[in-house]
Amino acid sequence: MSDSSLSPTPRPCSRTVSVQLPDILSSCVPFELRVNRHCRSVSRASEAWLCDVGLKLEWKGIKVGLWASLCYPGADLSQLRLGADFLSLLVYEQEQDGCTNENEVFDLISDRLSRVAYKNPAWYMRFHRSMRMYHDARRRLHSLDSTCVPDLETYVDLRRNASGLKMVFHLIEYAGGLDLPERASSHPVLKQLTDQACDLIAWSEDAISCAKGMTPSSRINIVTVLMKDRNCSFGSALAYVGTLVKQSADGFLATERQFAACAVMDDDTRRYVRGLRDCIAGSVNWLYETERYLGTKGNEVRAFGWVFVPVLD
Repeated sequence: MSDSSLSPTPRPCSRTVSVQLPDILSSCVPFELRVNRHCRSVSRASEAWLCDVGLKLEWKGIKVGLWASLCYPGADLSQLRLGADFLSLLVYEQEQDGCTNENEVFDLISDRLSRVAYKNPAWYMRFHRSMRMYHDARRRLHSLDSTCVPDLETYVDLRRNASGLKMVFHLIEYAGGLDLPERASSHPVLKQLTDQACDLIAWSEDAISCAKGMTPSSRINIVTVLMKDRNCSFGSALAYVGTLVKQSADGFLATERQFAACAVMDDDTRRYVRGLRDCIAGSVNWLYETERYLGTKGNEVRAFGWVFVPVLD
């Protein structure tokens, strides 16, 4: 037996690095931030329901009710409640280490979704298709690790579906009592608009979530993909995410102007586009309000951007 075989296995090196998160809030200035007047009552009711059904997380600190209230500011009490419950189930599933059985968590609201499906079957078909794509993308992302980082184009496509944001956007229709015509919901310019909104929010979440720490077992996100794709440092990758978020915001505004000139733009479609704006402003601001990513330092990071990130090499 050689001496090298007796050598102890090197332990991972743990350190803390100070980095400045990209100023993604400045990219979202054009998007008005609104909040639903039922925020407090729905938040309390939803958190109580989550405890009753046995889903244990620090719901009060996560503030999913606030996220729903920012995404669906015009919803009535029952509409906002379904939105808050759905977003909570989405957060709960994404907080689990592995993929749960398909639809297992969302079955908790299947009765309410069925009632919506009865009233608007076309909407439910789109929603259910997005849910299938969500589960498939999550399985594919969970099968990857730090030794198998996808290229940027592959990751972007996976992240759009694995984020669950397409379902969040479908709920704009339900929460607003909208009926998008098929010619609008399938229009390529509206698809581009929703992709840009999805990218902006998902990449912002990826950047902010880095504050929780970076280890070889961390979930792959836009930062780790860019570090490999561009062969750059952690800080440089974060800065580039800020550039990508700004490009997505500018692209959304340009596409919105283009879509406004389309013949398919009726009142419900116009309200849906405003709903996308609400989701952008609400989701990005919520990243600093929830304790899911930044703990209790959200306001401090909002003001200065600096975080201490634990890194395990």
